[in-house]
Amino acid sequence: MSQFAATDFDAQAYFSNRPTYPDSFYNVLDRYHKGPRRLLVDVGCGPGVATFQLASRLNSFDEIVGTDISSTMVERARVCKRQKPDEFANVSFEVSSADDFTFLEADKANKHACDMITAVECAHWFKFNKFQKVAAENLRKGGTLAIWGYGGAFFPEFPKIDKLIMDLTYGENELGPYWDQPGRNYLKNLYQDLRLDETLFTDIEDEIFTETDVRSNEHVHTEPVPLFMSKFLTLDEYLGFVRTWSSYHTWKKNHPQTEDIGDQFVKRVLDVYPELSRTSRIQVCLKTFYKFARAM
Repeated sequence: MSQFAATDFDAQAYFSNRPTYPDSFYNVLDRYHKGPRRLLVDVGCGPGVATFQLASRLNSFDEIVGTDISSTMVERARVCKRQKPDEFANVSFEVSSADDFTFLEADKANKHACDMITAVECAHWFKFNKFQKVAAENLRKGGTLAIWGYGGAFFPEFPKIDKLIMDLTYGENELGPYWDQPGRNYLKNLYQDLRLDETLFTDIEDEIFTETDVRSNEHVHTEPVPLFMSKFLTLDEYLGFVRTWSSYHTWKKNHPQTEDIGDQFVKRVLDVYPELSRTSRIQVCLKTFYKFARAM
């Protein structure tokens, strides 16, 4: 996670190349939440990808605060807000860790003042048990904790790429050694190792979506998948996403003279599927997860 806080990390590229989340998911979150909608805090917000979506899709909240430990990310989010000051007038950003709510006024911090707390594609970097306790201290009774995100990619029409991207992501001679652990393994397992504390939360919902749901008739959902993330991208566009990874940032620093590891990956894809080119548009799906809970 320290890579994201580095002053030379490209927050603009991160904002531009990271995926967004479907309206269908925000509709599910909107229906789950009960009670007042005064204050929403989005921890680990990065450059505000989900924060701005929350402001647009859950526009009944009076105030939305995005927090991140990286001043580089927070400044990028503030720049984005300044581009649309009227649309996001109720949104602000603070530099703060996920388990520190002292950015709130003294009469609100750790006093059950929040109606919703969200953690999007970031909770694997937290001290999860501590974060849960702090979230419970800051949510009102019945307030919503919502955690969601995505793990690895899969390619429904080109399944041989699945192994190539796994090799790139976790291979010992590729990006594997450059991930912060155990956080990355939590994400790889779609947070199934991170359990919400039933002494702090109730009405827990815990859902995952994987390639099995697409490729096996035995796992067909009877209802649409709320957090189905799929997009047609060129190989170069997908590579832009890979280059936002913290592991890629570290690998690049350690191999300034080596052929770009992302370009090496694309070459392997083209070897396996010679009918493709760097500009071929292919379907990219992401394994996803979400956890909802209400504070007790």
